[in-house]
Amino acid sequence: MFKLIRKNQVYSEWFWAYVFLAVDLAWSTLFLFYPMIKGIIFSFQDITLENISNVRFVGLRNYIQVLTDVNGWWHSVKVSTLYALGVVPMGVLIPFTIALLLNNFRKKVRDFFKAAFYLPVVVSVVIYSMTLKWIFDPMSGFMNWFLEILGLPPQPWYSSESQALFTLILMNWISSHGFGILLYSAALDRIPKTLYEAAEIDAASSWKKFWKITWPLLKPTTLYVVITSLIGAFQAFGGAFFITKGGPMRATEFINYRIYREFYELGNYSTAATMSVILMFIIVVVSALSFKFMGTEVEY
Repeated sequence: MFKLIRKNQVYSEWFWAYVFLAVDLAWSTLFLFYPMIKGIIFSFQDITLENISNVRFVGLRNYIQVLTDVNGWWHSVKVSTLYALGVVPMGVLIPFTIALLLNNFRKKVRDFFKAAFYLPVVVSVVIYSMTLKWIFDPMSGFMNWFLEILGLPPQPWYSSESQALFTLILMNWISSHGFGILLYSAALDRIPKTLYEAAEIDAASSWKKFWKITWPLLKPTTLYVVITSLIGAFQAFGGAFFITKGGPMRATEFINYRIYREFYELGNYSTAATMSVILMFIIVVVSALSFKFMGTEVEY
């Protein structure tokens, strides 16, 4: 009798577990897996605005066209790669440094600053982009006003072909670290205090404690921050769309912005789908390499 009740209880638990999982699975299937599969199928077809009713299979033709488009696709890859190289290292260094500094304050003070730093994450990308556009406005922006106070010449910022990409990188540096700060703060709180106490008994310096205890135990968090920063960098879109429109002279034409133009402006649906699949492959490869070189079994 007891075994029967126990069996029914286990069955009931699994049943309700699958019921609740079904909601998330249905959402993911409808808005993630299904569009992804359709995008892969479209990448092997010829679909444009002109022949939308006469779709035909073309095999690898779209991939060959995209991968041999040096001035188009590979230019966007170059721009996105340079952007990633600019934002990912600072995407680790800045939140890590801020989290270390906040760790010295009382809990209420830490919570206030963590909420303040996280605020840009929940703000609409439109408001976020327009605010940064005003700050770096070449004519009357805050940054040029600040430079004039310091006695420095004003800069053209995103209106200059040579400075536009760096301006978007700088915008990322000053505004996109709330999530990383939360992750590092939580990871620092989980490091056992006994490790630092043992290090103090051995008369270890602050640098030794950081290098031998703090940094190694934060390696899994750093890996996660690096991967999410890489994915975010290669999927950058808001700055190019709302601020620079991919310019000047295509200086900020990120991969995602080029995909947007191919799909919505040029009507090359199969080409946009092909670029999306290649972008997905790039992100998977970069993430796998990050796991390979930074992975660890220690988790805090």
